[in-house]
Amino acid sequence: MREQDERSNVEAEPTADLGAALLQIATPLEKHAEDEAMKTVHQALTMQDTIGTLELAQLTDRLLTQCAGLTVGIETIPADERPVRGRGALRDWAQLQQDGPGDGPLGTWSYARQLAVVARSMVTALREHRETTEGRAPYIGRPGLPPLTPSSP
Repeated sequence: MREQDERSNVEAEPTADLGAALLQIATPLEKHAEDEAMKTVHQALTMQDTIGTLELAQLTDRLLTQCAGLTVGIETIPADERPVRGRGALRDWAQLQQDGPGDGPLGTWSYARQLAVVARSMVTALREHRETTEGRAPYIGRPGLPPLTPSSP
């Protein structure tokens, strides 16, 4: 009898929406990962050709890791909703993985820069998708005036 009472109490408690809770946690983490990727992209696209071999290898490794993570994010978007930029970034990422760095003195340098371009496209596509799927901001913009909430008179 007591066991049945305990079960009925558990069933009577409201259940939390796990999906909403995970989304609240995941979105800031995704944004942080995107921000870190953009820092690496900026570093790669502004580097000089006199960068050290070890530093270039570390930068390339970070870019490869970030592109792999961003790829997962792009692939979770349903194909019919995936931005064109995201589809192109996935195609370019697959090509870069297949080809690897080119031969010659600037092969590895150019490879890092191409990875950076792909990472930038992936981040942009993820952000575009997030903007279209999230609701509009609760404020109405008025040029030159402070924002009003929708419930304001």
